[in-house]
Amino acid sequence: MKTNRTLILMSALTIVAAGAATLLAQSTLSRFGVNVKDWQQESVSTVVNGYSPSYPDRKQFRAASPAIRAAFVKEAMSWAKAYTESAAFLEQYRKERERAKPTPPQSKGTPDEQYAKQMAEQRKSVEEMKQNVAKMAPDMQKKMADTVKQMEAMVEHNAKDPQMAAMMKQAFAQQSVADQQDYQRRMSDYEKRYPADPKALITKRLRDFLDMSKDIAFDAKLVAAGGGAMKFADPQYESKSDQWKLCYRAGKDAVQAGRAFATDWLRQLPAK
Repeated sequence: MKTNRTLILMSALTIVAAGAATLLAQSTLSRFGVNVKDWQQESVSTVVNGYSPSYPDRKQFRAASPAIRAAFVKEAMSWAKAYTESAAFLEQYRKERERAKPTPPQSKGTPDEQYAKQMAEQRKSVEEMKQNVAKMAPDMQKKMADTVKQMEAMVEHNAKDPQMAAMMKQAFAQQSVADQQDYQRRMSDYEKRYPADPKALITKRLRDFLDMSKDIAFDAKLVAAGGGAMKFADPQYESKSDQWKLCYRAGKDAVQAGRAFATDWLRQLPAK
């Protein structure tokens, strides 16, 4: 079991707290090494990605009593709720959402236009080769003469071959369809990842947390795993997610405080 991501329920909840706290709340959170500005800057990525890159001081959290841990969780979640409802967060989310929006494929023209362009480029390449060969020594010009003729003949043959033209135009048309389908797929993923209303994401994170934390076995036993690490004695618990283990380490009081707050928060959000 990893220890560098432990003892902070906010990671399991994945809603970062920032910005709208009172001086008392700032003092409470700062005692655990929480950097308010960092949490504020990371708020959108935390809501979108489902985890927080910032954590309170692990040793201080572990040393705190269960009641203080629960109070910290409640204060942090209160802070998170206040900030995610603020105009600052909504603007921050809007900008990030706009930056993440997929770019539509650029029009390359009709299949006929693309075919004509490619044939023109091939002819241009042949002319450039002729010019380069003309600058070579006479003996090299003689060696390259057949190559130039072959390339020129191939280009002209393709230009007069209706079957070749049809195949190339069909390939251009198929690529255009594939590009549009890829764009639609990316847009669909984007709308799920960045819904217009961030409350939809917050609702999902809260529900994910409540579902994940509903069966934490706080009485589960740990055994030495070697190298100073610990693991669950029961393989069933050892196979649980990092967030499940995170809640286990946070303790029953902290998790219950988080679940109570999350449940109440959900009641205030639009049903989706």
